[in-house]
Amino acid sequence: MTNKKSTKNDEFEIQLSEEDLKLKSNLELLAERVQDKDTEIQKQSLISIRDIIKTATGSMTSIPKPLKFLMPHYQTLKTHFATMTNKANEDLFADVLSCLAMTNSDPNARETLHFKMVSNIKEIGTWGHEYIKHLSGELAAEWEIRKEKKEQVKDLEELTHQLVRFNMKHNQEPDVCDLLLETEQLELIVPYCDENNYGRVCNYLIASSQFLPEPEDSQTLLIVYKIFTYMKKWAHSLRIAIKLNDMKLIEEVFESCKDNLEKKQLCFLMGRQLIAVETEDEELEEIMNNSKISEYFHTLIDDLELNEPRTVEEIYKLGDEERRQRLEKNVDSAKQNLATTFVNAFVHAGFGNDTIMVEDGNRWLHRNKEHGKMSAAASLGMILLWDVDDGLSQIDKFLYSKDDNIKAGALLSSGMINVGVRSECDPVMALISDYLDPDDDEDDEEEEENEGEKEKKNVTPKMKTGGAIALGMAYAGSAREDIFDLLSIVIEDPDLPIETVAQACLSLGMVYVGTGESQCTSLILKTFYELSEEALNDTNIRYMALGMGLINLGLQEKIEMTLEAVEAIPKPAGDYVAMTLETCAYAGTGNVLKIQKILHTIIKDLEREKIEVEKREEERKKQENEGTYEKESEENRKKRIEKKDKEREFLSVGVIGLALIGFSEEIGSEMMLRQMNHLLQYGLSPVRRAVPLALGLLCMSNPSILVIETLSRLSHDNDSAVAHAAILAMGLVGAGTTNARIGQLLRQLAQYYAKEPNHLFLVRISQGLLYLGKGTLALSPFYSDGFLLHRVAVGGIMAVLYSALDMKQTILGSLHYNLYWLVSAIFPKMLLTVDEKLERIKSSVRVGQAVDVVGQAGQPRTITGFQTHDSPVLLGFGERAELSVKEYIPLSPVLEGIVILKKNENFKNKNEKKKKK
Repeated sequence: MTNKKSTKNDEFEIQLSEEDLKLKSNLELLAERVQDKDTEIQKQSLISIRDIIKTATGSMTSIPKPLKFLMPHYQTLKTHFATMTNKANEDLFADVLSCLAMTNSDPNARETLHFKMVSNIKEIGTWGHEYIKHLSGELAAEWEIRKEKKEQVKDLEELTHQLVRFNMKHNQEPDVCDLLLETEQLELIVPYCDENNYGRVCNYLIASSQFLPEPEDSQTLLIVYKIFTYMKKWAHSLRIAIKLNDMKLIEEVFESCKDNLEKKQLCFLMGRQLIAVETEDEELEEIMNNSKISEYFHTLIDDLELNEPRTVEEIYKLGDEERRQRLEKNVDSAKQNLATTFVNAFVHAGFGNDTIMVEDGNRWLHRNKEHGKMSAAASLGMILLWDVDDGLSQIDKFLYSKDDNIKAGALLSSGMINVGVRSECDPVMALISDYLDPDDDEDDEEEEENEGEKEKKNVTPKMKTGGAIALGMAYAGSAREDIFDLLSIVIEDPDLPIETVAQACLSLGMVYVGTGESQCTSLILKTFYELSEEALNDTNIRYMALGMGLINLGLQEKIEMTLEAVEAIPKPAGDYVAMTLETCAYAGTGNVLKIQKILHTIIKDLEREKIEVEKREEERKKQENEGTYEKESEENRKKRIEKKDKEREFLSVGVIGLALIGFSEEIGSEMMLRQMNHLLQYGLSPVRRAVPLALGLLCMSNPSILVIETLSRLSHDNDSAVAHAAILAMGLVGAGTTNARIGQLLRQLAQYYAKEPNHLFLVRISQGLLYLGKGTLALSPFYSDGFLLHRVAVGGIMAVLYSALDMKQTILGSLHYNLYWLVSAIFPKMLLTVDEKLERIKSSVRVGQAVDVVGQAGQPRTITGFQTHDSPVLLGFGERAELSVKEYIPLSPVLEGIVILKKNENFKNKNEKKKKK
């Protein structure tokens, strides 16, 4: 064995160059001299070793040669250090051993850290960045072990400060963040941030927070907020405060910002999230209330020359042959007229003009039957979206109609016009309160005599339904007590049908979305407890459940008490409410444990179904052998399946809930898309029916090719419910994108389902969504570079998805007006730049695909494949904009929506420079 070893060593030495052999022998000599009793010789030897290691160079994949040659001597040197009596050179010796331990010691021994702690040499950068990384790793590991054992960590804190200081000085911000996150000392980073590094630090922490559990994610974002506040970057601070959903922080930012122009930009950001803070400045209040959103939107459509209204034929893109066949048939189908109503509303949303409603609405109204008139009248609200001043006067004529459906539609229309826009005079409240509050009618008898035509005393349930929805739309996210009082009158009225009560509950959820208001939750729970068995099996129960879910949107573990109270609701309604509540509470969190729990519930039901099928098969065989077998009638089989599907309907909610929990970031969305394919293959009927809707939620206004092809395949499914869901989901995925592929597929489906009125109705709805606002609007609930989630938008989208879980009784039945809940998610996908006087200003901007630059060195480009345009411009999904010239400074960190540009005083035009030369 000895001979073999010596042979190997000889071969190794033969491979070494003359220079390496000289270095090796020199280091061996120095290693021996370090053990000398003479302290001066020992000191000189240590200094020589230190200098050789410092000047050594190594590649990224190999260990420096001095460390390699000293490997055999490490244990000897370590033993000598432990036994030496003369402590004169202890600090220097320990420092050298700390470096050698990187490549020689057992990782679990953490000897690099141990020897560094023994040494009193403060300088930690002597051995380079690789040493610093290794030391940081060992420090984090030691910290965790001591915390578990509840031991003191004070001696580690000083070294942590040194590492933070060194890394921040050398632009190693990600390493600092990782170390402080592991040692739970993230606050230490705040004073080390400056104008050059705060952006990289905050971007890294924001990206990290997405993968941290609650409450660590919120705590990390709070540190980011402190850094931005420390740097006086108020717009950045506000984005974090909105993300944290903390009104105190939002108010703190608003009060801390002293620059009036910056405050205006903050108001634009708050207006986008429907947040209002108290201020005496009327101009700031006007911006927060979104009073000018209609004006800015019309600036965009004027610039893009999209003012000309489109006919239904142009939207459907019918060929000459199809148009001729349509004229020959001349069938005035109520179903297709209703579809045309919705398509016209979606395409002309916010434009203020169209071809059928604005000019001569009465004529079109009477081409719809009964409940169709409600949606037809309401469509005017979407066309006049955000135009509060002129819009309400245009719908007023419908309030005088003798048809209750038209009146109900007009009330709903008033709420739609005011979506996202707040007004001092509160016109919607003034109008709706007369219809919902009976006490007002008694007090205002004289007024009723003068306005007898409106017949306010004879307020039908349908009108109350329209009024309740209008309040939910107009005051979504406001959490106003007077709205609660009005809606509670409707909810507590025992004489009203379940449809009206359910819509009032949903509206209450929209008004108090994400607040966790216990009074609202208790009111809906009380209503559930009082419902009869028949009412609990009604399809409208879904809206009550969703209303409760929206109140608790994003509250996570705070819903535990409410979940216990829900257990008292009889099944299957109780299961439906519990699943809704749980999925809404974890919306956008990406919580893996909740996703696993929901998947486990779905799988458990699948296994239970397999056992039941096996039992039925055994029973059948037994009866056949005994000669008593009677084949189950088709009618009984259908009833049995329907009953089972009703019991399992909560699984559909779970599937949509999976998408709701995981749709906040890219990796989570990709994981969910993969999971949906598995559910399609192995899931039961209620699960399969919800999958297309979940795909629609995951890719809202984001036409992913993979998802489009999946939905296209499902749109021909044998199960009509799956096909219906897939067709609607195609519209949601392509909403506002005018995607050519989806447009082509929908035209093909229109021909394929020409004789299927329900399928064709949904194809038309999807075509309307595809051309939403003629391509200027979007439904995605995410904005500000996908960082912020608009809770009200989530509520509106979920209302439509929940309706789509039972298409035949909702969207394809008499509850089609629920499609209008999408208005809560509609917003222009524009970038409009304004000057200091808030007047439109043309500025050159680059628009390209967003690139993730978190953790990258230097200042890499944040967009790729860009094109240069003059603002205003449209921003598609995943696109980002940046100014192409430095003439102006944007006051918003993200160029989306309305951005104020401030003149750059340091900017000098190229032409001016040439003149000076």
